[in-house]
Amino acid sequence: MKQLLLISFIFLTLPHSAFAEDKTEIRAAIPAGLAPPLLFEKSGNKLEGLIVDYINALAEAMGRKANFSIVTRYRLDGYLLKGQMDVLCYTSTLWASNADKLDFSKTLFTKREIIVGPSPMPKKVSGLQGKTIGAMLQYVYPHLDPYFESGKIKREDSVSEQANLKKLLSGRIHYVVTDQIFLDYFRLENPTITKGREGLFLQDYPISCSISRQGRVKRKDLNKAIDEIKSSGKLHALFKKYGSSYLE
Repeated sequence: MKQLLLISFIFLTLPHSAFAEDKTEIRAAIPAGLAPPLLFEKSGNKLEGLIVDYINALAEAMGRKANFSIVTRYRLDGYLLKGQMDVLCYTSTLWASNADKLDFSKTLFTKREIIVGPSPMPKKVSGLQGKTIGAMLQYVYPHLDPYFESGKIKREDSVSEQANLKKLLSGRIHYVVTDQIFLDYFRLENPTITKGREGLFLQDYPISCSISRQGRVKRKDLNKAIDEIKSSGKLHALFKKYGSSYLE
């Protein structure tokens, strides 16, 4: 996994005066390893996807522009705490570390976490004891971590959601924990991914933006922008664009 993909990260190497005039620009961090449709990494370091689209929509609602950097998860907090990044708009207070040192916006949407495995799936996580579940490197899973830590369920980490789903499709692993949004998009090109398989609901997470207290974005302004893209139907339309269902 790349340590850091620089999209327009000039401020790390230039003196403060070189970029101080452009304070309208929103420096948005994107977690490394996100799968389509949230993120598509194109040639020439061009970024596309749902997360890029909805952050651009938020920036536009604030009369500003967004500048994106893909950042590994263990660097995210440091950049936000130091004011090197302004926002991270794919996080939740249910898993965020340093939540007391950052501000959080209103909820953007709900992320539904599920385990996909062969039918019939047990009705509870405890029914998966002795199994191996594909997970994401450095991810926190409140309902699964006690089982992982005790060894009752084994954890096999990958660097991306897409990699896990490909392993599931090829039969290299029989269970993966993923999001409904990733599964829905992956299924568009790989319809057999759900053949003979079921999903076990784990948890819904309210997804919001964490905001640096040292940055250039104020929570009230971001919340106003969130209200605007929701009430206008723009956020719903962006989810529909990628074949995903919007969960409030």
